[in-house]
Amino acid sequence: MLRRLPFTVLAGALLIFNLPFYVVTAEFGVLAVPAAVLLTGPVLMAWYRPVPAWMAMVAAMPLITGLGMALHAPVVPQPWLLDQTLAQLPVMYVLALSSARRVTIVAVVVTFAVGIAMTVPQSMAPDRLSRGLLAWTLALLLAVVLGHARRMRRLATLRVADELGRRRILEERARIARELHDVVAHHMSVIAVQAASAPYRIGGGVSEEVAEEFAAINAAARESLRDMRHLLGALRGSDDEPGTAPQPGLKDLGALTESVRRAGVPVQLTVSGPAPSLSPVESVTVYRIVQEALSNVVRHAPGARTTVSVRVGADEVSLAVDNEPAPRASGTAQPGSRLGLIGMRERVEVLGGDLTAAATDAGGFAVRARLPRRAADRFTGSPQGGGAG
Repeated sequence: MLRRLPFTVLAGALLIFNLPFYVVTAEFGVLAVPAAVLLTGPVLMAWYRPVPAWMAMVAAMPLITGLGMALHAPVVPQPWLLDQTLAQLPVMYVLALSSARRVTIVAVVVTFAVGIAMTVPQSMAPDRLSRGLLAWTLALLLAVVLGHARRMRRLATLRVADELGRRRILEERARIARELHDVVAHHMSVIAVQAASAPYRIGGGVSEEVAEEFAAINAAARESLRDMRHLLGALRGSDDEPGTAPQPGLKDLGALTESVRRAGVPVQLTVSGPAPSLSPVESVTVYRIVQEALSNVVRHAPGARTTVSVRVGADEVSLAVDNEPAPRASGTAQPGSRLGLIGMRERVEVLGGDLTAAATDAGGFAVRARLPRRAADRFTGSPQGGGAG
């Protein structure tokens, strides 16, 4: 949340500011250097260890004041003096920014208790003491309030981003379920029709037991269709209209890459293997992965030269989407949430495959996916490479 350089610069500036004070005004002599380090060290530590930095700050307060009293210094350093307050403010701010509320409250109470306790052995004028304590208290409270307010704002932003991410993941999963429903429902419908018509299509008729078996298959297929429709209705929601457009597939990759070319991304598409034998589940999965990968190129590397390769084999389907670094003149890439990669990985895992997505040594990005052909048969209910119809 914070950069280290401002803390380093502030600690150096406080060290330079306090050394003359302890040497000339407080007359600490050779002890001026360790006193200045004790005071400014917690500022540098607060960047990466807020609670230990606060502990060091609280411990340094009585040490420096006690050292001034032991040396009978002309000016005994008090916690509310400007040199010490400037070192305490960033420590208290970072503590409130990075710690829970109860930790911050305990730290504030302990800090004030130590500061007030240090005034007991000193004989100070009441008006001077009250003014010093009041200014010191207000300054520390202001730093704590600002740090805590920024912490609450950051936590609220993270919660909103987390909820948005969960919502997008659920929407992607619902879309995957709808696409699988469309594919599976087609084959289940074919099974139901074939089971209902089989006794009339088989020459010579069938026995009563066989007819009852076909009727049971037909009833099971229809019941499965009803269950899938109910599940799909729960996933879709009451406000969503059911889609009637056919699911895209491997045959639509040409139109997809052409639309990306019109968006300013030069894309080269290569499809090899017996594409017509690809099952509907595999076909729509390949299309969605390529679609999301190209969308990422358009968003994050506009204008980058991209290649899409799909290879359909007897045992597996493999695809690769590689893009070069974006040219300088293409504009600024948009930040991403990586939710698209999550959606692609979930699609591949549904089919029992694997997916890798990582930056290349040349500065581009590469997406690799592998889909076992045997995995699709569990969803289609058909022999490998063919359809139930």
